[in-house]
Amino acid sequence: MDSTMERAGNFLPRVDESATSSNAVDRRVVTLTAPASAAAEQYRTLYYRLERMREQRPMKVVALTSAMPGEGKTVTSVNLALAAARANPERRILLVDADLRRGQVAPTLGMRNKQGLAELLAGECDVRDVVRRFNATRLAVIPAGATPEESTQVLASARMKQFLKAVREGFDEVYVDLPPTLPFADAAILGHQMDGVLMVIRANVTPSKVVNQAVEQLAGAALVGCVLNGAEVNATPYLKNYVKK
Repeated sequence: MDSTMERAGNFLPRVDESATSSNAVDRRVVTLTAPASAAAEQYRTLYYRLERMREQRPMKVVALTSAMPGEGKTVTSVNLALAAARANPERRILLVDADLRRGQVAPTLGMRNKQGLAELLAGECDVRDVVRRFNATRLAVIPAGATPEESTQVLASARMKQFLKAVREGFDEVYVDLPPTLPFADAAILGHQMDGVLMVIRANVTPSKVVNQAVEQLAGAALVGCVLNGAEVNATPYLKNYVKK
């Protein structure tokens, strides 16, 4: 797998032909559907905050998770990765869907999910079969693929460690969409192998007690911050007034 991934980092993957229509992209991918919006600007701000962190510490592989399902971690992962690809077109940037239970990266981008990380880790295909370039960007994407019977066992395997080692060598920035933290052990297992972990929290929905439990479950992982998702512009008077100008 190592030699294959090393070769993968040296070429720009093929465009996924199923993602040629902008209508196929989830409207919440605002970095594409509404790049001038306040929401898109917040994703760019998040990216540049990570860039400032990178000045202080190595942070090539960044993962995103949430306490519970439905908090918007996948939409945040996609927007963040696209913001990175647009900010630094010279860098090799990869988005990996490691939520093998309910992978949503491909549907969010309007891409096919026939083969992905699950098949790669099972040894059923080559990385060139699963990594693809999203439409008119330089962003490389590896979807989740089919749901395996034992997702936790697959993500805890030696093959997954080899995969992460390989993408570190083959890409400049890697963003990993993890499963939610509390329902499964997957995020805790992979979180320790990441350079940084972001916790996505749904505003006015996720109780602080639940967030604290998720943080405790990730103990030992490099948790670098939280992303408040779904907050209304009205909640920030300065931003509301600024956007109106």
